[in-house]
Amino acid sequence: MELNKIYFADSYKAIKNVPDGSIDCIYTDVPYAYDFSKKSTSECSTLSKQIRSVTDELTDANITKGFDMKILNDFLRIMKDGKINIFVWVSKKQILPVTKWFSDHTDASINYLVWCKTNPTPMCNNSWLPDLEYCLHFRKNVKFNNGYDLKSKFYVSKKNKEDKDLYGHPTIKPLELVERHLLETTQPNDVVFDPFSGSGTTSIAAKRTGRRYLAFENNKPYYEKSIDRLKDITQIERKLLDDGYITLFK
Repeated sequence: MELNKIYFADSYKAIKNVPDGSIDCIYTDVPYAYDFSKKSTSECSTLSKQIRSVTDELTDANITKGFDMKILNDFLRIMKDGKINIFVWVSKKQILPVTKWFSDHTDASINYLVWCKTNPTPMCNNSWLPDLEYCLHFRKNVKFNNGYDLKSKFYVSKKNKEDKDLYGHPTIKPLELVERHLLETTQPNDVVFDPFSGSGTTSIAAKRTGRRYLAFENNKPYYEKSIDRLKDITQIERKLLDDGYITLFK
């Protein structure tokens, strides 16, 4: 497959075409698994409308039912030179099953990385704030690049609303954080693979840090937005282009 491209493809099928031992790092934000309770949203009537808005957005994006962990077998197959360098963003519900899978199938070390959000969505009085997101890093035969400022397991920032508005994806991760992870665990010209590309953050981070990339996305609107993003076109600019109000000079 040609590198430095995002493909409109079903990752479960397309990954079969990725050659054995061809990938230096897998960095992906898999479809999350959530349990939404109608009772929990009805218990706090003043906030339920806002909470329902968030849950509806995630459901509409088809990222509430998780992912098929059989794809993890291919993750191991395509890793280069017997190493494991795999970052997987997961929901809280997925931490244990994904960690257990890697523990059962590999001897990779496991690190738990977190994004701490300073402005999470308000919740009921009977709930903890959803101010953490979790990234699991599975590592074997991978040397860090000795960047002290890149090694922190936690990252603190506000919710990534700006990029969400620009590129139209509900769970977009901070570009700076993804770049930091790649800078610490990969080398220039390494190949970074993302089978659940979303808005293309992994590919953008790889491009900006001098890495090569390969990515799949099976949601057509997100795929199209990620292609625009590679060209530095926001979703607002896309609408203006499509409506004939502006001409592309970038």
